[in-house]
Amino acid sequence: MNVLLPAVVVHHLTAESFSVWNLALQMAVYVNLLSMGLQTATARAVAHAAEAGPSGQTRLPVIVHAARSIAQGASGVAVLMVALLVAFYPLMFPSVSPGMVSDFRFTLALFGAAAVTQIMAQVDMGVFQGLHRNSVFVGTQMLVRLLTVFAVWLAVQLQQPMVILAAVMAAATALLWPAMRTVFVRGLPWASEVATAVLDRACRRDLLHYCGSLSVWSVCMLLVNSAGIVLVGRMDFVMAGPYAIAMTAATVLVGLLGAVLSPLMTTAAALNANPETRSQLPALLTRSTLGVAVGLNLLALFVNVLHPWILSLWVGESFVSSTGPLLVVLVMAHCLRNIGAPYALMLLATGLHKRALISAVFEGVANLLASIVMGFYWGALGVAFGSLLGSLVGIVGMFAMNAHRTPELTPQPVRITFFAFVGPMLVFAPLHYVALERVLN
Repeated sequence: MNVLLPAVVVHHLTAESFSVWNLALQMAVYVNLLSMGLQTATARAVAHAAEAGPSGQTRLPVIVHAARSIAQGASGVAVLMVALLVAFYPLMFPSVSPGMVSDFRFTLALFGAAAVTQIMAQVDMGVFQGLHRNSVFVGTQMLVRLLTVFAVWLAVQLQQPMVILAAVMAAATALLWPAMRTVFVRGLPWASEVATAVLDRACRRDLLHYCGSLSVWSVCMLLVNSAGIVLVGRMDFVMAGPYAIAMTAATVLVGLLGAVLSPLMTTAAALNANPETRSQLPALLTRSTLGVAVGLNLLALFVNVLHPWILSLWVGESFVSSTGPLLVVLVMAHCLRNIGAPYALMLLATGLHKRALISAVFEGVANLLASIVMGFYWGALGVAFGSLLGSLVGIVGMFAMNAHRTPELTPQPVRITFFAFVGPMLVFAPLHYVALERVLN
């Protein structure tokens, strides 16, 4: 959906409406903070229970019941958060014309309501992820997203205004919750036991404890991934649309990595659950990090060379000059940051993520401060370079500050740093420099 939707609406909306549309889309990111990584927490708990044999299997309905109670509470708070954002968020962007503010608020409310339903869907998705049945929830998500794009495309063909497009998109997106619940009920033999399960307060407390530390990461990722578009909307409003296109493309391209690595978390959780197999974790991490480092460097070079063709095919030639440099810089930032993705996933799988919070905080703060300062002087491109600087702080902090604190995964921190990160970067750095210089000049 993230790939197709901009191409569907960009030529239908005015430049101002398209900027407002993309600023309103950030509502889903803000609301999702309140889910506190519940899908990941549920997946980990389910994976551990499934590996424990028959005794663990009986715990599955209890885990799901506890997770749903958390989702219900988070959804209630999210409704209040949506109301506050609808009231005050548009005031952050003085360049929005007075006649557009009411449409801005309606669009925010619609996207916010849809985002609340996504919180309720996360538990069911986490169950299938924990059971190593990723195709089930990914396939359901894909069907809902394709339906959403088709519905918005149909509304565009009917020449509907922005608020109607938002209503159509929100309604279609909200179908994920009932769709996942239907798949859950029909696909799992023990699904009927969830309703009658007694709320296990200790289980809920464990899930909340795990989610609490994940929330720190979530806030830091908000500063990394969403602060940019807000800053551009505030400092350089006319570039909010092009920046959003570049950020979407960068996120989607690097997001393919998430699909490839999604089995890694449950695999690592299963290895960690068995004392006899925990020794395999460091080798798994080293191989995964090296493969990701090489793959992401190649992806950055690919985008650097072919971005004019990609943008022309996707959103039209009119966006190549304004969006191209932003896309190249943001893809480089995302690729650099996500070299640490295998390490982050395995920290989550093993419950060691609490030892790695400081570097995430440093990255988020560095990203925000650098984007503000550089954005003040160089506009949208400065914000993009701020993200690149933040990603450098994050990846260096990960290896320098965290690796020695997780001997279960990195018993030889110097070796994995040079073998899986420094080595590939030294090989590709000259190529990145030449390609980036060509684009910016």
